[in-house]
Amino acid sequence: MQQENPSQAPHGKRKRSRRMLWFLIFLLLAGLTLYTVICSSDDFSPERMAELLRGAKPFWIVCAFLCMLGFILFEALSLRRLCAFLGHKRSLWRNTVYSAADIYFSAITPSATGGQPASAVLMLRDKIPGAVTTMTLLLNVMLYTISLLVVGALCFLVCPSAFFSFSLPGRILILLGALIQTLLVVGLLLLILKEKIILRIAGFGLNLLHKLHLVRNVETKREALHRMAEEYRACIGAFRKGKSVVLRVFLLNLLQRFCNIGVTLCVFLATGGSALLAREVLITQGFVVLGSNAVPIPGAVGVSDGLFLDGFDCLIPDTTCVELLSRGISFYICLILCGLLVLFSALAASFRRKKRAKASETQS
Repeated sequence: MQQENPSQAPHGKRKRSRRMLWFLIFLLLAGLTLYTVICSSDDFSPERMAELLRGAKPFWIVCAFLCMLGFILFEALSLRRLCAFLGHKRSLWRNTVYSAADIYFSAITPSATGGQPASAVLMLRDKIPGAVTTMTLLLNVMLYTISLLVVGALCFLVCPSAFFSFSLPGRILILLGALIQTLLVVGLLLLILKEKIILRIAGFGLNLLHKLHLVRNVETKREALHRMAEEYRACIGAFRKGKSVVLRVFLLNLLQRFCNIGVTLCVFLATGGSALLAREVLITQGFVVLGSNAVPIPGAVGVSDGLFLDGFDCLIPDTTCVELLSRGISFYICLILCGLLVLFSALAASFRRKKRAKASETQS
């Protein structure tokens, strides 16, 4: 029987404790946000919300849910395309689990820092090499960020008046969000194109973990790191030759962004909004999404809600009710669904391991 490494056990417990702490903070922020939005609104009441739901058009509500599912699916397709191009094709289901893990852990950690590591763990467990995993996730998050900047630029070019309909704090958040996303793209480009930066970061982390007695056989790990560097360079070379693949993945990321924004439009139309205002709704929500990335709060809880109420105040009569329904579908229901997908995948994997172990014991 394999013994547990005593140096890794405390580290694993600390990691789980941090995740639980951030999850509790997320729940607290979400609860406070909902309470503040409801209590500070003059146009909200449970009766008005119930009336709005009863009168909602089922077709557009279904479309809103399809947009929410598209947000998960398009990321899965992006990851699948990138991995397949590098010779490690996995099923659409497995890539959907990677996508769900990214969305779920991004939502409950500050600045979405937990999403990519969670996806990376699952990809590595599926025997996808470390270099391929790193390159795939870095490139995908960079294209995802670029797609957000493209959406923001299009919104401003098509209807700049929508930007100026926000209050001064709202406009500052939108500009700050654009600046942060631009800096993120530059940083990701350096990580992708300059593998020495990643090697130095990884080497520093390895030495630090060794000094903390969390990693043994450090020389073996360094050799593995250098092998990974060679694989990483091969991945970079492959993508330089396969620019069409990068373009297709960018378009998938763009569709993912439009799905996220489309939930608000569908809810707006479902609750009696005029189709003549569809362009203004899409553009205003585009600015809301851009501005919600300005503050490192788990899931942009509070920031996204405040920007929505700010930007849509003069555009939608029942702003609070529409915001709660739209945010409920695009964020909270999406979050619950992603969490269930990751949980189901983990339980299924555990069941398969136990089944294999039992079969092995039976044969022996």
